[in-house]
Order: sequence, then structure tokens, then C-alpha cells
Amino acid sequence: MAKYVVVHEFADMQDGGFVYTAGDTYPRKGVKPSEIRVAELLSSTNRIGEPLISKSDGSTRKRAEVKPEEAQAEE
Repeated sequence: MAKYVVVHEFADMQDGGFVYTAGDTYPRKGVKPSEIRVAELLSSTNRIGEPLISKSDGSTRKRAEVKPEEAQAEE
């Protein structure tokens, strides 16, 4: 499955309410959303009314993978 990056925080009600924060990788490990769900999150036809994820170019990292000194350098 392709990987996506979260562009707007949302609680995924089809994943037990798991909260995705902007910059997270979607889907999280162990979750296999349907193609319909991915299309819904890529478009504005969801409860928030705007795209929540976008196709990843492979350079995104999960929050847990960012070292503290890298996070400070980005500020």
C-alpha cells in the first residue's frame, strides 16, 4: 500500500478514533484502510471538508523518528 502524509490533524473514526497529527505517516503500522477510505481522506468529501492526507514522496518521518536536536533546529 502507498504511504501518505497527514496534512490536517484528524481522529480516524474507522481506526478506533486514533488521532493523526500533521506530519504523521498514514496509515499507521498494522492498519489497512480501504481504497474508498483513502480516497475520502485525499479529497474534501469527509467530515472536516478538506483533504486530510496527501501522497508521500517518501521523505516524511513519524514524530517518534525525529531526534530532539532536529526538532529544535526546525523551530
